[in-house]
Amino acid sequence: MEDYRKSLYKKASSKQTEELFKMLRSTTLVENELEELYANFDTIFLNLYPDFVKEFNSLLASDEQIVLKPSELLTTELRIFALVRLGITDSVKIASFLRYSLSTIYNYRTRARSKAGVSRDEFEKRVMRIGNTAFRND
Repeated sequence: MEDYRKSLYKKASSKQTEELFKMLRSTTLVENELEELYANFDTIFLNLYPDFVKEFNSLLASDEQIVLKPSELLTTELRIFALVRLGITDSVKIASFLRYSLSTIYNYRTRARSKAGVSRDEFEKRVMRIGNTAFRND
């Protein structure tokens, strides 16, 4: 961010307004920062809950389980429920953090519950217990 700020300052100081506006219109920096934020979130979360994906998948029907790509730590769906596991259950807050629309978050949550075949409350209660010894006793 500091390097970016300095480059904007240089463009402004040398009156390169066209280049300055081009840089300001670009969303590349924000996208890169968000990608890094989500990668850090995924890494930290999986350090706290190393079996999260396996335990989350155990809540789903076997033909509905999530298969990660080799370079993937969490999918969007898993990231939503990672936030639920951390106690963030408000879809508005989840949508804001992940930069998705509220309806997208609702759709992901509804789809996951339908894959599990249990009620919304029961499904999310079980997600909240992932990583606890009580989870394994269900």
